[in-house]
Amino acid sequence: MKPQLATTAASLPTNAQTKQDLFNRFGAMLLGYISEVVKSSAEAERYLVDVFNQLQTSDVHDITSPGVNTFLYLQAMARKKLASFISSVEKCPDEKLIVKGNRFVNMMATDQQRVFCGVHYHGKSTANIAAEMNTSEAAVRKLLREAFITIRNNR
Repeated sequence: MKPQLATTAASLPTNAQTKQDLFNRFGAMLLGYISEVVKSSAEAERYLVDVFNQLQTSDVHDITSPGVNTFLYLQAMARKKLASFISSVEKCPDEKLIVKGNRFVNMMATDQQRVFCGVHYHGKSTANIAAEMNTSEAAVRKLLREAFITIRNNR
């Protein structure tokens, strides 16, 4: 007779245990991402808790499957949660389009700052930024590449 797999409740991880494991593995990285967007640690922690509370058993199973980048999935969930925050940031006055106080942003040229902050902090597309700046989308993408080179070279 073949031995059968034991399927007792103690042998199967609960959804709460799996969520806790995901939180332990990815929580710090996700908190860092959210903190860069909202600029408030208390607010970032609230969003982080909301993301993990939103996870359902089926979601946990899907994102822990082989070949799935779990962090990107969690980051996408965070982006959806942050959509209301990002839309309120888009309505900020023009003088606040460039985020100050970030050492990498401060090293960038003014146009690079405008493009980088527009994409990263305000969630704008390169096409929208090109229209705002009355330039081509290729030029905006070039400015964005240059901004990332500035960040990469000064880490």
